[in-house]
Parts: sequence; C-alpha cells; structure tokens
Amino acid sequence: MLLTSKYSLPDCPEHALSRPRLLSVLNQCHSDQLLLVTAPAGYGKTTLVTSWASQQDNPVAWYTLDASDNEPSQFCRYLVESVHRATGNGVPQTHQLLSAPQRPDPSTLVSHLLSELRGLPSELRIVLDDYHQIDNQQVHDTTRFLLRHAPAGVGIVLTSRSQPPLGLATLRVQGRLLELGTNELALNIGEIATLLKQRLPFNLDGDRAAQLHHLSEGWPPAVQLFTLSVRDSNEVDRYLAELEQGHSHILDYLAEEVLERLEPQLRQLLSCTSILTRVNAQLAERLTGRQDGQQLLEEAARRGLFLQAQDSSRQWFRFHPVFARFLQRQINDREHLLQLHSTACDTWQELDQPVEALRHALAGGDRERLKQLLNDRGEQLLRAGQSRLLRDCLDWLGDEALQHSARFTLLSAKMARENFEYDLCEKNLAASESWLQREDPAQWRGFEGAFATMRAQVAIARGQTLQAKEYAEEALALLRADQLGERISALLVTGETSFCLGALQEANRYMQEVEALAIAERDIPSAAWAICQQTEIAFAQGLLKKASTLQEKVQTLVQKNHLSTLPISEFVCRLRGQLQWESGDLEGAEQSARRGMQINRRVGEHWLLPEYTLLLKIAQARGEKEDALEWLERIERLLTDGRYHRDWIANADATRIRTWRALGNQQAIASWLEQATPVADRPSNHFEQCHGRNHVRAMIELHHWSDANRLLSRLKQVANECGLETDRLRNRVLESHLLWLREQYAQSVEAISEALLLSHERDFRASFLQIGKPLIVILKAALENGLGEAESSKAQQLIKATQQQPELDGGIRIELDDTIIREILASDAVPDFLRHSPLTPREWQVLNAIHSGLSNEKIARHFKVAPSTIKTHIRSLYQKLDVKDRQEAIALAEQMLRSVQDKP
Repeated sequence: MLLTSKYSLPDCPEHALSRPRLLSVLNQCHSDQLLLVTAPAGYGKTTLVTSWASQQDNPVAWYTLDASDNEPSQFCRYLVESVHRATGNGVPQTHQLLSAPQRPDPSTLVSHLLSELRGLPSELRIVLDDYHQIDNQQVHDTTRFLLRHAPAGVGIVLTSRSQPPLGLATLRVQGRLLELGTNELALNIGEIATLLKQRLPFNLDGDRAAQLHHLSEGWPPAVQLFTLSVRDSNEVDRYLAELEQGHSHILDYLAEEVLERLEPQLRQLLSCTSILTRVNAQLAERLTGRQDGQQLLEEAARRGLFLQAQDSSRQWFRFHPVFARFLQRQINDREHLLQLHSTACDTWQELDQPVEALRHALAGGDRERLKQLLNDRGEQLLRAGQSRLLRDCLDWLGDEALQHSARFTLLSAKMARENFEYDLCEKNLAASESWLQREDPAQWRGFEGAFATMRAQVAIARGQTLQAKEYAEEALALLRADQLGERISALLVTGETSFCLGALQEANRYMQEVEALAIAERDIPSAAWAICQQTEIAFAQGLLKKASTLQEKVQTLVQKNHLSTLPISEFVCRLRGQLQWESGDLEGAEQSARRGMQINRRVGEHWLLPEYTLLLKIAQARGEKEDALEWLERIERLLTDGRYHRDWIANADATRIRTWRALGNQQAIASWLEQATPVADRPSNHFEQCHGRNHVRAMIELHHWSDANRLLSRLKQVANECGLETDRLRNRVLESHLLWLREQYAQSVEAISEALLLSHERDFRASFLQIGKPLIVILKAALENGLGEAESSKAQQLIKATQQQPELDGGIRIELDDTIIREILASDAVPDFLRHSPLTPREWQVLNAIHSGLSNEKIARHFKVAPSTIKTHIRSLYQKLDVKDRQEAIALAEQMLRSVQDKP
C-alpha cells in the first residue's frame, strides 16, 4: 500500500508568509534546470516550493521522502506513482512494470519513465522533498541518472537540509543548476516587518524589528515564535532577551529536529565547538581531541546543521547564533566547559586573535590568562573598538586589580570617558594614583605622563578648554619617547583646545601632525580621528569642498583598514551626513545617519543622539510629522537620561526648537530657554555658536527681540574674529530674519545679501532654509533691491527650495509682503472680484494668520491690537472675499497661496 500523502502536493499553511522575492526567482527558472533548495531545519523550504508548485499551470509531481525511501524499489514505486498521477495517468507502461513479477532494476525503470515522459504534451516538474533523508548510494545513483537523462521539458526540484551527493558540478558549469540556500531563504528585514505587521496586534518600531532580525538572522521559527509569544509592546524586550539566551521552545524544536538524529562524533564536534564564534579544523581538533576536524566540519556543513562555511576554501565555519546558544545549553559538565574555554583561549592566541582569546579567558574565569591578555593587548583592543569586552573583563577583575595596575586603570578611564562617565574616570585615576605613589612609585613614574594625558582628554570632553590645554602640555613634557600612543592623544587634545579657542589654523597644524604620527605608528583610528577633526575645521572655515575631500579621504582610510564597524566609522558617517544635509541631499543624509546608527547600536542607544538629530532634521524637511514626533521623543528621552558633549546637545537643541516652532509649541521653547545653560562669554567654536543661535531663535519666537539682537551681535563679533565663516553666514541669515520681523527691511536685505556673498561657490543650502518661509519674502526683496549675477542665481535656487519645503502639518506657511501679494493677485487662482475690491495689507496679514490656524485672540496678540479690531478686519475681508465663514476663508487662502508656491 502506498501512502497518498507522500505523493500528493501538501497544502500550503493557512498563515504562511508570502515570499514574492523568492517566488520570482523560482518562476524564472527553466524546466531543464535542477532547482536545488538547501537550508537547515525551519527555513521554509517545503512551504516555499509548495506555494510555488500550487501556482504552476503545468503538472507538478510531488514526492515527500523519509528514511524508508532508502530502499531503492520503494523509491522507484513512489517516484513513478507521483509522476503517473500528476500527469493524468501519463506513464501507464512504466506504472504497469511496478506490478510485474520480475520488477526491473531502478535504472531500467527510470529509463522507461523518461522514455514515456518524452511524449508529454506539457512541461513537468518533479519535486523530491526532504532529500536529506536519503543516504543509500543506489538511490543517489538513481536520482543522478534521472537528472542527467531527463528529457527537455522535465525539470527536477530538490529540497534538502544538506548538499546531496549527486555530482552537480557539471550542471552548475552548464548553467543548469539554480540554487537557493540559507542566505536566500532567511527572512530579510522587510519580510520580517511585513510578517510582524500581519500578526501582531500592535505596531512594532523599526529598531525592535531590526533587533529581532539581528538575533534570529532571519531564521523563520524564531520570528514565528515571536509573533505567537508577544501580545503587547511590554513583552517585546522580554522575548528578545529570551531569544538572546535561548528560548525554551526553540531549544525543544532543535533538540527534536536536529540533535536527536546525529551520530556521536558529530554531536561531540558540535557541542565542543559551539562556544566559538567561528571554527576551523585546528580549533575543532584541539577542542575535541580528534584528528579529523576538517572532515567533520565539512560533514556538518553538508548536512545542514546550521554550520556555514565563511570562505570559498571552506577553512572557516560559523554556527547560526540561535543554534550555537542551543548547543551551549547542552554542556552540563562545568569542569569540561571551563577546560574547553582554556583550550580555546590558548589556541586563539596561537592564531594571533586576541579578541577571541580574551572572550574565552573571561568566559572560563581564568584570571591569569585574562590579566596577561589585558596587559599585552589591552590598548590594541581598545583602539579596535572592543570597549564592551574590555569593560566586562575589568569589572570581573575588580577594583583592587584595577587600582594596582596603571595600565588597567588607564584602560578603564578611557572607556569611562568614551561613555561620558567623567566622574568615574576621575575617581579611578585618583584612586590608582594614590595607591601607586605610596606602594609602587616606580610604576607611577612610568605612567605619570599617561595619567596627565587622560585628564586632558576628560577636561576637553567636559568643555574645560583651558584646563585641558594645561594637562596636555604637562603630559607632553612628562611622556617618554616610547609612549607614542599617549603623545598622539596629548597632541590631539592640544589641537582640539586650539579649535575650541578659535585658533583654527593652529588647530589644523596640530591635527596634521597627529595624522602623520599616527599613520607612521599604524594607529589608524587616531589618524582617522585627526582627519575628521580637519574636516570639521574646514567646515567651520566655510571650505565645504575641502571638507568633502577630507571626508572622502578618511572614509577611504577606514574602509581600506577594515575599520567600518568601529566607533570612528560612525564619526565619518556623521560628518558625511552633515555635509549631505547642508547641500540638500536628504536621501544621502538619511543613509549616512542610518549607517551611523547601525555602527553605534552595538554600544547602546545612548550613542545614537547625533543620528536621531539628523533624522529629525530630515523628517522636518520632508514634512513627515509622525516621523518627526517619533525622533523628537527619542531625542528628549536620551537628553533626559544621559550626559553629552555640548556639540551634540547644541545640534539636538537646534533641531528641537525648529520642531517646536513648526508645531506652534511656544511653551516648550519658553521652558527650554528658561533651563538652558548660558551662552559662553566668548563663543569661539561652532558648537558654542550653535548654542548661542538656539538662544536667539528661542528669543525670536518669544518676541524677546532686543535680547536676541544683543546676543546675536556678540555671536557675530566672535565669529568674525575667529574666522568661523560658516557661523558668520548662519548668523547673518538669522539676523536677516530678526531684522525683517522688526520691520527693518533695508538692514534685513543687507544681511541676507552678505550671507549670499559668503556662500559664493560654496554649497550652502540648509543654513539658509532654517528660518523657513520668511526666507522667500526676504530673498524676493533682495532680488528687487538688486544682486550680483551669482547671488541672484543663488537666491532663486533658495526661493524654489523654500517653496518646495513642506510644513509638518502638511499646510502652506508663507510670509506676505507687497511682492508676494502682487504675485497672488496676478495668478489665475484669484477671483476677479478681488482684483476690483482688493484687501488692505493688514487684511492680507490677518487672512494669512487665519490660514495658519491662529485664533482671533492670538492674532490680536500678534499684531498687538484689540480683539475687536481683528474682528473688524475679518468682517471686511469676508465681505471682499465673498465667503461666509472661517473655513471658506481658509480654503480660498489655501488656493491662492498654492498659486505662488511650487508644492511637490
């Protein structure tokens, strides 16, 4: 008796995720190709092929294999039965042979089958599902014969957890093999987002979906289990934490589907090597005590045991992280586990892989190995971005070990500084200094200059510029000739202090010196940092082309030296995003921000403030209110919970203030102004200038125009003295807006004209757009007043850009003056009767205020008149516009304003 379920097309699961990306690939394969779908358990091989087969117009013969099909005669019986039924009894002679007293051998039977198939009127696909169940060589030979001799129009589809031993190289060379593997079958971030949207009763933010993708690496069961386990947003983090540790249901699944079916030698290999992030033959043999490491690794990979080759030579392999965590949970003998970590640590050291060696020293609780590695390789690992691993190691060693080692103290202090934990940094330095001076003065003398360097770095990070300069000078006097790493750091601080004090040329010389020293020492992160600082200096000087060239230079350096995952790479992305934002390349700026997020997410959300700030700017520019509110909420949460450098805070505040202004949230602006730190007496760098302009913008919104003017005058004076050309331009743009509001139109036009002149042959754009729609009026007035050819062209470009910049609420905001009113009256959108009975300038202004959503009381306060006066203006303009109420007035105003604004 044959089981119909083995030769029948399975039903596609009711809630299966549609995978158009993969179905498109399958639909493009030719009938004379072998389609091979291989991946470990759970990747949806059968579901995918079932979904594809059910959509085919031509017949599909389905055969689901199990262990019993290793008997050649049974394999042939089911194969023929499947084809016979799928083709409408299309191979009767071959089918009759199955019941003959003397059944032919498999190759003869398949020959008869293929001979009959040549006469089929349509194409046929034969699916052999779960082919990994086959280990009988005679069945493999039969399948190979089928593949080689299948007539035109007959295609074979194999699904398997392992690579079948069918000699497929010839088919691959001939282009007759189409392969889908683990990488293709894994759910990508878009498919995971679609699945979550379909299955979850709430919206999951993109960051959490990305985290699920990262932890699961697209393995469908982990994602499916997430949709079944999580019923509200409060459960998301709990599930993700369980997934990172090894979810119990996933462990049960892997135990049943994978581990129980393995031979002892493969179980031993997988268990012993699961503690490794990657494995080769040498590591496998050391940890298992066997001599056949390479053979077993290749066998495990071939059989689809969640072990993938990492290089074309198949020397290195890695486990899927979910499977690795499952295997690690199977090791119950603690002594055996500790011995595995010790062996792994020593082997990784032989392979000159200190990061991996340190991980195993820590996991195995091996104090001596850990201290030796930190002492020998700590600085190298810190430069390589291994802060989290080093912090874990030092925390495990404890305060006493830290205090008694100057080297360990400096490692800890550097990491504390990088995390803005300045008090902790000072505490560790002071405790160690006190102990070393008392108990080990020789060690102290050797590290005194390094401690001074560290204190200089903390001081500059805290904004204590003069103190940082003193510490850096002291360090340079104390450091020995062989302490080049600390000398580079001290020079970097000296350069940064010069930059902060407004000595840009001097700062640039220091940064160039650091770059040369660091390159000579192969300290690429420090060299990259120095070039990034040169980029910021060039930007501050208004040299945008030079800044762009330097940014490309440091990006090439980072990529060439494979530093793309380190924090310095985030700085590079941040600078690129700033340049793209300034030039108006919103798409490029968004890509840079998201790349920076990807890098810094590894060290925690705390570090994502610059990226959130840039993404908020982009949402503003696109008029995406929901996105803007989301980024604003994230920024405010980070600012509440963390301490940051003034540069990051100033940029975040600038963006917040602009968002509050767009949303009409004057209360938030007033609250910010009340609590904000005062502006420096001499704002001699870009971030103090930015912080000063934030105060000015807040004062403008709150109508503290005299205070705003006084502060802006100070900003202008210092920017001029220090050669901060970009800030000079931004100050003049802001001043132009303030003067216009104060009805000092001639001076406003003069200020914007100077800003246009400063922008000559420089790709400044965003710096102008920050004042919003009032820029249109000011620039048109400047054009009427007369501008040079280059300035006139720039003004026209900026007017168009401002017109096309939407508001967060989707409406139109535009400042009205005589020029704009004339344009409106000249357009076809204006009713004829309005030309004969024109509105007065004040009535136009009131109409614009109504359109902006202001109440009568707010309009009266804005114009500093009595509410009754505003009501009189409204009655008059309603009569002239021939409208009955406020809604009709708003609709007509919308129509007229659109006539002078190119809305995308």
